[in-house]
Amino acid sequence: MPFDESLLRIAKGELLTDDWSRTSYSVDASHYEVMPSAILCPADEYDVQLACKYSHDKKISVTARGAGTGLLGQSLSDGVILDFTKNMNRVIEVGENHVVVQPGIVKAVLDLELRKSGKFLPPDPASSNYCTVGGMIADNSSGVHCLGYGNTIDFLDEVKTVYADGTFGHSAKGNCDQKMLQLRELLLSNLSSVENGFPRVSKNSCGYRLDAVVEGGDFNPQRVFAASEGTLGIVTQAQLRILDIPERRSLLVLGFQDLLAALRIVPAILEFSPVALEMMDHTVFAHGSSESSGLGCLLFVEFAGEKAEPERRMESCRRRTTGTCTVLEHASDEQSIARIWGARKGALNNIMKLTVGSRKPIGLIEDTVVRPHELVDHATDLLDTYRDHKMKYVMYGHVGDGNMHTRPLIDISSEEETGLVETIARRIFSRVVANGGTITGEHGDGIARVPFIELMYGKKITEIFASVKKLFDPMFSLNPGKKVPMPVA
Repeated sequence: MPFDESLLRIAKGELLTDDWSRTSYSVDASHYEVMPSAILCPADEYDVQLACKYSHDKKISVTARGAGTGLLGQSLSDGVILDFTKNMNRVIEVGENHVVVQPGIVKAVLDLELRKSGKFLPPDPASSNYCTVGGMIADNSSGVHCLGYGNTIDFLDEVKTVYADGTFGHSAKGNCDQKMLQLRELLLSNLSSVENGFPRVSKNSCGYRLDAVVEGGDFNPQRVFAASEGTLGIVTQAQLRILDIPERRSLLVLGFQDLLAALRIVPAILEFSPVALEMMDHTVFAHGSSESSGLGCLLFVEFAGEKAEPERRMESCRRRTTGTCTVLEHASDEQSIARIWGARKGALNNIMKLTVGSRKPIGLIEDTVVRPHELVDHATDLLDTYRDHKMKYVMYGHVGDGNMHTRPLIDISSEEETGLVETIARRIFSRVVANGGTITGEHGDGIARVPFIELMYGKKITEIFASVKKLFDPMFSLNPGKKVPMPVA
């Protein structure tokens, strides 16, 4: 894309155009690489406005970026990258039931600030030590505790944005700018399609979450930005609902002979209302090797509440699962609970960095969601697929939500193997969609899954997505190629 440095003369924030900086921002946590033209670290929302006007006038794209922890190339672009982590990273206000933040605030930093008031923001991705709240909004992030509390979209109450043409927006329930009024008319004219066209699962980051915008007869315009990957407007400030930290927690770690044995018991465990129900298969411990299959599969089950209630439910759950598994650990003190969850997070971080020669764990089918009672059939399908193609893999997930994370180890230098992944994805995705699930629960679409969005939703909903994109960004200058394919010239 063409670029000149006139932006340098008008922006207050730092503008980076050197080769080293551009190369650094050409990658994220995915296996993609796209070289940007420049990187702006905006000083404030007026810098964002200048960048959008510049983008609009020069016909060059602009893409918001947090920590670059996206797994599918969400923040990669050949235009101007806006890095919010340098300057726009503050907690502006902590209220009784809400927090107001800038998009570049790191989730772990926000957690520490909220803890001072006895509060927390429940969505907790595995990358919480690095990821930003802006990125969490962009992907509708979830994490371990979304089973008990919900996803980012459920906590997003208000946003301030800059639109593609440089105008400011401000959206909340009962507070609509002109673009949001147009969005409301668009959705009302397609209400039946929207109400019936989305999956019936507890988490979803595929396409635009229009179902949550018009949920239950209410109009929540701010929610259109959750899972939008910065393609409709650039969030410069967000207000999110926060909760009291639970008085007590209890955690149970159960060991099973194999993955399918663990998944069979999931519906029964859900009867005890855990706030987290996580699975780690033996492939995580063995770093994708099949030699340690004897390690079986683990379930982590957490309960939260007041007084003795969490421990009571933990004990009831333990009695219910007797004879099906081994109780490896149980804890009701914060230090032990933190240690156990820390060990789980460490194991997952290790496999994300796993490379065996030119083989890497590739994300495409890594974030499917089905209803929990369908997990055994879904996992059997995945295991049969890996076995048929003699693939090594890793598998874990938020099984309380029916969310499976799995990655085959693929030789990324082999066109045959990378092509095979797409073939497998289309087959797996088709079965997931046919069963009312989603192809991505919390990781988003990015570059990788855009070709599969129509398979997920069908032609009508996909056309509505295109109309939404054109309403907010008619020139396709905001993070182009994500969510909605670029129009054919």
